[in-house]
Amino acid sequence: MEKGSYVAVSGMLAAQRKLDTLTNNLANLSTPGFKADQMTFESYLAKSGRGEATPEQAGPTAGDTEYVATTGTYTNFEQGSIRTTGNPLDVALKGDGFLAVMTYEGERYTRAGRLQVAEDGALVTGDGHPVLDASNRMIFVNDKLVTIDDDGSVWLTDNEDRDGEVLSAGKMKLVTPIDMKRLHKEGNGLFSVPDGEEIFTASNIRVVQGSLEGSNVNMIKEMTDIIMGQRMAETYKKIVQQNDQLTTTLILQVGR
Repeated sequence: MEKGSYVAVSGMLAAQRKLDTLTNNLANLSTPGFKADQMTFESYLAKSGRGEATPEQAGPTAGDTEYVATTGTYTNFEQGSIRTTGNPLDVALKGDGFLAVMTYEGERYTRAGRLQVAEDGALVTGDGHPVLDASNRMIFVNDKLVTIDDDGSVWLTDNEDRDGEVLSAGKMKLVTPIDMKRLHKEGNGLFSVPDGEEIFTASNIRVVQGSLEGSNVNMIKEMTDIIMGQRMAETYKKIVQQNDQLTTTLILQVGR
């Protein structure tokens, strides 16, 4: 009976963690550039007296019992849909790659293309992180009319004289990691790479000005998975409760 409870608890924990991930995905349904996360699971056969079970699986009588545990989270980097906004500071990326930005923790990478102009005239993300150019410098656009080519080149024109001189403000640093699986998701649309990991300048990315990439969250799938996850968690919970009741009944009978 204890084995049954341990199996049910491991399943309940795995189901709850999956629900947490699905709920976070759904909460970011409208977040530009958001990439959905997915949980990975694995079953373990715990052998009594042979090796050690993981802390999530272990029990005082664990043996010859299959347990379920989460083994990690991976990010789905599939392209999200692109919609036109008409805002010249909005950019969407087509292809595998990221905009390079500078944060207090160092260089980070994002696909969240809702940009704005800071008080000092720098082009920054919605969270205020400066967008870097190909030379790792900030891009200053001030109060000029901004035009962004599909290769990330930024051009400036005087708002009051649109037929006047066109000036270059730099070229956005567009990068692609060697292995997308090595990217670490930090939240707020930011990704980092392990120290020493090489980053390549991307050549297969197209920048679409006046547009935003939506999240790649599939609302119907997420909601369906949430319902299934809730049912699964409830089933495991009932198993634990039934085992507890049965154990209590047996203890009372033995004590008579």
